Amino acid sequence: MTVLLVMGGVAALFVFLFWHTARHARQDREKQEAYFASMFPDLQPYYHPKNVLEFVRARLAQAPARGGMTMKDPPGFAAAHAAKVSFDVDKKGRERELWLLLDEGGRELTRFFFDSDAKDGMVRVGEGKFRVGRVGDRVRYWHPDRELKWTPPGMWKFVTRVAEQPMESDRGSMSFGDSSSSSSTSRAATTAAAATGIAAAGGAFDGGGASTSWDGQRGGSDSGESESGGSDSHQQTSSLLLEPSEPRSR
Repeated sequence: MTVLLVMGGVAALFVFLFWHTARHARQDREKQEAYFASMFPDLQPYYHPKNVLEFVRARLAQAPARGGMTMKDPPGFAAAHAAKVSFDVDKKGRERELWLLLDEGGRELTRFFFDSDAKDGMVRVGEGKFRVGRVGDRVRYWHPDRELKWTPPGMWKFVTRVAEQPMESDRGSMSFGDSSSSSSTSRAATTAAAATGIAAAGGAFDGGGASTSWDGQRGGSDSGESESGGSDSHQQTSSLLLEPSEPRSR
């Protein structure tokens, strides 16, 4: 009887530890998603790294018709009813691949440019640019004011200009690196600024079910707006790390 009680107690302890670990991991993922939503409002709600990864994988696997086309249910963008792709040339004579995401009424929801090189597939949105490696599921995003790095299933690294000192988050608690020139007041203000906004991000991701092939219905070309990817060099002044730090790369 004593042995059974001991075994039951041990089993209950393991169940509690498993539940506690799973609950903490879920809370941590929700916190990281909230950071993404508050720090990158211009990417909401369409450009979650998971969406971009799914789109780039499908796009690298098959190119669209060169004359332009419209396809339903574009991979990675389940929130859009359709996508229209067209090709034009910018002022420097470089060809651009423009994607318009459309709602059910054919109205534009958002637009981006796609490009690629030997290493990455690239999605340019406004002033920012995503890079998705041809090998390895890692998504990087660069913007003049902030950056992020994301790897499945949900590991994040944020870089921002909010604070003068690196700010690290370890299991929900934030701390600054040592600096004799930083006052406690400025640290508290920076911490509050960095943690503003709590809103969940994400969505449904259904990459394999496009109802129209890449070379399906052809449409006319759109002139598109000028590309605004910007330079990939800027002065880093702080970083917010939600996962172990790793060398920065763009």
